[in-house]
Amino acid sequence: MRWQPLPQPLPARLQLGAGARAVRGWLNCDIAGSQFNLDLATLPLPLPSGHFTDIVSQHVIEHLEYDPQVIDLFFDCFRLLQPGGRITLSCPDMEKLCRAYLEDGCAAIDHGLKRHWPRAALPGFPVQHRLNYYFHQAGQHKNLMDFGMLKWALEHAGFTEVRHVQEADLLAAYPEFPPRRDDFESLYVTARRPLAT
Repeated sequence: MRWQPLPQPLPARLQLGAGARAVRGWLNCDIAGSQFNLDLATLPLPLPSGHFTDIVSQHVIEHLEYDPQVIDLFFDCFRLLQPGGRITLSCPDMEKLCRAYLEDGCAAIDHGLKRHWPRAALPGFPVQHRLNYYFHQAGQHKNLMDFGMLKWALEHAGFTEVRHVQEADLLAAYPEFPPRRDDFESLYVTARRPLAT
């Protein structure tokens, strides 16, 4: 990844894995094609310690190995945040997805399967294949997580006030973010860097 200068003035809010969903007033980062390109698997991130008031990352951490990459990333996010700063994360919710498979083979959460697999439009195509998309996404997903896994990793990195929230909570805190409408499949978690460490 080639070196690039940080935007100046540097925003106080950081979005990791922005993709095409860049948010005005934030430093929008992704592996390529973003305001500031970086690889979340290569730490420490080339960003200043204690600068950011908020970090948001939606549907990104499942693309990293839980151990060590996600855990190590949380330590680096802790470093980047000011005391009292907040991190908000979302990812596919392993608990919701496993429950959906057991309840009806994923039929109730099948939103858009045909978009990913044209054969899914064929009569009788097994909707439970939806679960494979969440677990693998053509080799892009490394693992799924539930609240307990994220809570442990965040607290291990030093975060407190780890809470399971909904997308509406993220949008209430950050109304500039476009809605994903993905509570049916997603886990939303927020945590804080304590004021005194």
